[in-house]
Amino acid sequence: MTKTFEEKCRFLNYELYLLHTISKAIKGTFNENTILNLMLTGLTANGALGLSRASVFYYESEKSLIYGKAGIGPIDEDEAFRIWKDLDRNNIPVESYLQYAVENKLAIQRYPEKISDIAINFDELPPENYFRRVIAERRIFHVTDMNERNFNLPEQLRTVFVPSEIIILPLLSSKSVMGIIMADNAFHYNPIEESTLLLVSLVTIQTGIALENSQNHAVIRRQLEELRELHNSMENLQAELIKKEKLSTIGKMASYFIHEIKNPLVTIGGFGKRITESDNIGTIKRDAGIVFKEIKKLEQILGKLSGFALLSPSKIERVNLIEVVGEVTDFFELEFSRKHLDIHVDVPENLYIKVEKVQILEVLFNLVSNSVESMNAGSIGISAVMEHPFVRISVKDTGKGIPEENISRVTEPFFSTKTGGFGLGLFIVANIIENYGGRLEVASVEKQGTTVTIYLPA
Repeated sequence: MTKTFEEKCRFLNYELYLLHTISKAIKGTFNENTILNLMLTGLTANGALGLSRASVFYYESEKSLIYGKAGIGPIDEDEAFRIWKDLDRNNIPVESYLQYAVENKLAIQRYPEKISDIAINFDELPPENYFRRVIAERRIFHVTDMNERNFNLPEQLRTVFVPSEIIILPLLSSKSVMGIIMADNAFHYNPIEESTLLLVSLVTIQTGIALENSQNHAVIRRQLEELRELHNSMENLQAELIKKEKLSTIGKMASYFIHEIKNPLVTIGGFGKRITESDNIGTIKRDAGIVFKEIKKLEQILGKLSGFALLSPSKIERVNLIEVVGEVTDFFELEFSRKHLDIHVDVPENLYIKVEKVQILEVLFNLVSNSVESMNAGSIGISAVMEHPFVRISVKDTGKGIPEENISRVTEPFFSTKTGGFGLGLFIVANIIENYGGRLEVASVEKQGTTVTIYLPA
């Protein structure tokens, strides 16, 4: 029956509305099965386009395999009558067809089940077969007289074939043929119009883009998951390396301190025995002096060892920095005088930091001690200033300085350029500062002096 101009306009308007509705729904998901079902359901919705059934076949060129992926529609007239009578009675609009309830209702029919069982060897298809041609030529085919005698489809499709008009077109990605879409007007038998062919082609293009996006999204998600796993592995590896490094450092410390303590103990033991066996006051006095000297050396070694127990803060309090600096300079007062060292302090009286007091004393003691040991005359400057969110504290001297190649190593444990040095002072300082979330910087020029700057959170 020929349509009037008004009917043609109304039908064309419906097709545009359907294209918009399907495209909008497809763009809203990255799920492959949902994309396919939305497309198939939209094309067969209400039978308004004259399409009764639609199906998707995927193509794997490496395997020369075409297989059924999804389908929607009835398998025979009885099933068609039951489905469409139920849908018509409920007056279901297009948007509802695209919801899962209707989609699932259509998907449980026998037709999609049979479609999913189909597997076709592409290489065995004759040249005139439409499935072979659609992949090779990448164009749409509209067959108006498909029947048992004129059956140019794969034999596997006979289980679902009904003589009718058929549309066969390629499902394309940006690089290749992904598969085939097939639709027919079985049971409706309304002629498939040219505008419907255009609509199906446009929907198929949208579907191909959506499926490619879905694949890319899946790849990105997989890569992100792999990156997340790699990140976690790297964090675990880093933690393990830090743990091993700490254990290695502890092992070195143990060996070092055992060695350093053993020598004075042997000396003390030997001279102690001589004292007990001697009656000569002069000899006893001389040996006692040696024992005392070795005991002081032991105290120094044990003092360094105790520094490792101070690396993690246990009692943080609000400490007035100028008071701490005063305690440190008072301790070295005799050394300043003996070595003719000028001391300059530039620290605001109201500058406070949140630290454990014994730790900041240990830090400043080590820094000032290094400066004192580096020269026999000169000056030492201790300054501090607020540089939000840190307090910057600097200890500057005019000593002999540090060779440029050694500056990067001064915070390594057991590294020292001083004769008889332990190489633990700046290691302890750096670890204490880092435990507060701060940092340590060393700047030095040989024969000019060294500046050590620490940054502590205010």
